[in-house]
Order: sequence, then structure tokens, then C-alpha cells
Amino acid sequence: MHANLTETDLHLVRLHGRVEVVDDITVVRVPDNPGYRWGNCLHLPSPPAASELQSLIQLARDTFEDQPESNHVMLRWDGEPIDPDLEARAIELGMQVDAGQMMHAEDVQSVEAEGVTIRPLHIEEDWEDMVALNIACDPEEIGGVADYIAFKEGLRRAWQAWVATGTATWWGAFIDGTLAGQAGMVCCPGRRGRYQSVETHPEFRRRGVCSMLVSTIGNHAISERECTTLLLGVNPKGLALHIYAKLGFTLGQWQNSLVMLPGSHD
Repeated sequence: MHANLTETDLHLVRLHGRVEVVDDITVVRVPDNPGYRWGNCLHLPSPPAASELQSLIQLARDTFEDQPESNHVMLRWDGEPIDPDLEARAIELGMQVDAGQMMHAEDVQSVEAEGVTIRPLHIEEDWEDMVALNIACDPEEIGGVADYIAFKEGLRRAWQAWVATGTATWWGAFIDGTLAGQAGMVCCPGRRGRYQSVETHPEFRRRGVCSMLVSTIGNHAISERECTTLLLGVNPKGLALHIYAKLGFTLGQWQNSLVMLPGSHD
């Protein structure tokens, strides 16, 4: 089956939210986390024309009128990078580009890092350490903006929901007994394994934690969960890109989105 990151995104939403198709547009909702932009959005079947943006913004507002705390507008689609004319019109209307890229692999290089041990995490017993690590890896949450903190708390509730279904397992990398890195692995339809929230504590970076974590849980998904394709989303300008490439991941399809935040003009 063709690797598609968005299909795994929608699978994750279905585990704790709602997905429905209306007139070829996929409406994605996570009502208990209204500030989750990628979880409360319209997914378009193809790139919009610049001339369509105004009407699509209004459609999004009308669609989420019954969910007033979702006070952003997010339009998403897969394909090539955003066309410059479309981006220019979006900026004119007060929207921002929020795009990423898929990476995929069928095999992952085995990696060991000195002093690092990997094991599955227990969602209850390890929860405080998991939350502390997630916050430590996110300067924006450390800054304490209330709406963003609420979004992150909702995202972590999603972790719990995914694990509770048996679909996901969270893994930890430990150095001298301290949780130094973590990541989720979600088994999705089509025998696809989807990484979630791969992160290394700032104090333990450049010690091979990420490489060993991604390698270990990927190989486990292939050998024990019978996944044939591993997928992850990446910032193509991010520092982790070369780590994943060394492990055997290759760049694939773009996930494009335009977001309008509260207070933006249109």
C-alpha cells in the first residue's frame, strides 16, 4: 500500500475524535482539544486555488461554528510544496504556512548508543516523567501561554487514549535511570507504523539517544507488530532530518497547511 502520512493522522484522530467527509472535504475534529490546529481542520482533496481561499476560510468558520473554542482556521492538503501565488494570497488574507514532509522506510538500521537503554513505558507509572520530558523539549510550553498549554495537555491525553486502545506503545530511552528520550509507535491500518512525538531531553542530546530510540522501536514494529512501512513527519529544515536519513528513511510527500490564528485579518 502506498505510504501516506495523512491516512495515519486521520486514523489517530478516529481513536479519540471524529472524521467525516462532506462534499469531498474531510472534516477533522478533536472536540476535547479545540486548540489542536491539525486536529480541528478541513482537509482538502487537492491544493486550493488562490481565488478559493476566502470562501474556504468562511466554510471552515461555518463548519466549526458549533465548536467556538476552535477559533483558528486550518486548511490542509497533501502534494507538492505550496505554490508561490497561493502563499502570497494566503499571507494577504492573514494566513501562515505550516507545512511538513513525510519520511518513510521499510527497513531501519540497527543502532546502539553507549549507556542508553530502551524499554516500553508504562502510561501510569512513568507518566510524570513522560510529561516532564515533553515539557522540557518544548520552549513554548515552558513559556506558559495558557492556550498553548491547554493544547499540549490535550495532546498528551490523546497519547493515553491511543495507548488505552492497544494501538500505540510509548517507549523510553534511559541514561543512568533517567528518562532521556521518548517516542510513540502507533500501528495503523495497512501494516503501517507511525512514530509520534520523538524527542530527546536537551541535556542528553548528541549522545545517540534519538537514533537508538527510533531504530529500536522501528525494528520492534517490523518484527513483532508486522508493520511493513514506517512513517514519520518531519520539518525538512529541522536538525533531526539527517538522523532519520542515516537510519534509512527517505523523504516523501509534503503535508501542506494554511492557518489563520485569532485576530488575523481576512
